[in-house]
Amino acid sequence: MIQETYEHLRKEHPVLPEFDKINKEFELLLIENEAFLLRATKRKIAEKLETCLHVMEHAFSPDPGSFTDMYECRSITHGEKKQLLEILKQFMEHYRLLLETDILVEDKTDAETIRKVYDMWMTQKKQLLPFVKKIRESWTKNIPPDEIQGYLG
Repeated sequence: MIQETYEHLRKEHPVLPEFDKINKEFELLLIENEAFLLRATKRKIAEKLETCLHVMEHAFSPDPGSFTDMYECRSITHGEKKQLLEILKQFMEHYRLLLETDILVEDKTDAETIRKVYDMWMTQKKQLLPFVKKIRESWTKNIPPDEIQGYLG
């Protein structure tokens, strides 16, 4: 039912991405109720952006009480943080656009926003992936015993 409702909305708002493509990225089929599907789609998109924003924010401002944050933060160089900041800015601009249009509540604007954020995601995820991979790979390296001791007390 979600796909059929989305396709109907896509006829009204041809700017919307193809269902199969946006569903692959944001799992629209997991939406439980098709009422207000454009708003629900924006919320699914926001969920994915929030996860990425959380990782990026902690690269810039790690929680000093979190071993994970402190360990991962040091794997990103100053130069890489400059690149990451540009990605963060794109994500935040579009994340706030989702909020703005949630307040506005206009289907045409919702459809345009979904397209804008989808396009940004398709470009910026390619830019973000190397940083996420680098953070993940940092966990394959040995942690110096003195660093572990510093966190264990």
